[in-house]
Order: sequence, then structure tokens, then C-alpha cells
Amino acid sequence: MTNFSPLFRSAFIILFLLVTALSSTAQERRFQAGILFGFNASQITGDDLWGYNKAGLNVGFRVNTIIQPRIDVSMDILYSQRGAQSAFSLDNSQLLNRYNLHYIEVPVIFHYKDWEVEIDKTSYYRMDFQAGLAYGRLFRARAVANPFEGQEDLFNENDFSWLIGAGYHASEHHSVHFRYTRSINLLFDDLEALNATALRGFFLTLQYLYTF
Repeated sequence: MTNFSPLFRSAFIILFLLVTALSSTAQERRFQAGILFGFNASQITGDDLWGYNKAGLNVGFRVNTIIQPRIDVSMDILYSQRGAQSAFSLDNSQLLNRYNLHYIEVPVIFHYKDWEVEIDKTSYYRMDFQAGLAYGRLFRARAVANPFEGQEDLFNENDFSWLIGAGYHASEHHSVHFRYTRSINLLFDDLEALNATALRGFFLTLQYLYTF
């Protein structure tokens, strides 16, 4: 499995420097930068575990490009905890059937904005409708109380997914976003060797975004 520390440090240092540069030099506000903090509720198809019981963090940075007044394209770099669990619990010491999957996730998102408002001579759009694609790199995996326990190195390190969502902007700087993400490829490449079903991840995300 990918070593977490160098990957995490490199990704976040690069984006932090980019966020700093964009927030200080974007004279025409064509470029924006922001900080994201949120939570995932995830599950996996084919594992016989029902419900969005696996809670996890979803945190990182965003760089946004304004293409037209109503159209933006953004790129995030996120630390994203995903997986599945037989029952909802925040206590990992409980012996629950679960998959703990940790990703560095890079979504590229198309935004269409609507409901323009003007406050204190500053205009912005309240609503933000989203669709896009994402790449995730798995750097840590743990299976507990299921047939894949001890076989974590066989998980697919690369995850490709599509997403849809919407956001509400309470002000120019503060917004809340909700989206659904579903993997395109499977969690395992060799299903026959593992005698496995077609496991595929999907999750819901609720995020708060602060835009500089």
C-alpha cells in the first residue's frame, strides 16, 4: 500500500502554496481558493452490508476557475475516509464487519450557478449545481471481520469515480455542499482469484467551504 506521509505532505504543500498565491494575486477574481471540511457516509455494493454506516472525514483545499459568470471549474485535493460498516459506530474498537479505506482524492468539478444576489455592492450566486470526475489514490486499507481481512494489499490502489451534487452559498465566502460519488472501477482487479463479488464503492459527502 502507498506510503502515506510523503504523498500527503507533497500534495498538501503544493496545493497550500497554490492557494496562497491565488488568493493574493487574483486581481480579477478569475481564480479563487478555499478550504474544505466535511464528512463522508459511505458503503460498498456487493458486500451485503446495508446502509451508509461508515462515517469518515473529507477535508482539503480547493482551487476554482471562473470560466463565465455562471460557470466555474474547480479542482480539490482531499483526504477522504471511505469504506463500509455493518452498523453505525464511531468506535473503531468494536468488532464490526467493516472496510476502512483512506484516499487522497482529486475531484475535477463543473459548476453551474444560479440565483444571483447583491449584498453591499457585491454580487454572487446562491445555488451551485455540480457534476464531475474524481481520481482517488488508496494509501491505507483495513478489512475487519470479513473474508478480506489480511488481504488488504490486494485492494485496487486507483479509484476512478463520477459525482453529482449541489451547493448553497450563504455569503460570498461561506457555502455548504452536498454530493453523491460512485466509483467506476472495482475495489479488486482479480475477482476470480479472490472468489469475490463485484465490490464497488460509493458515498455521500457533506462539506463546508470557506472561499478566500
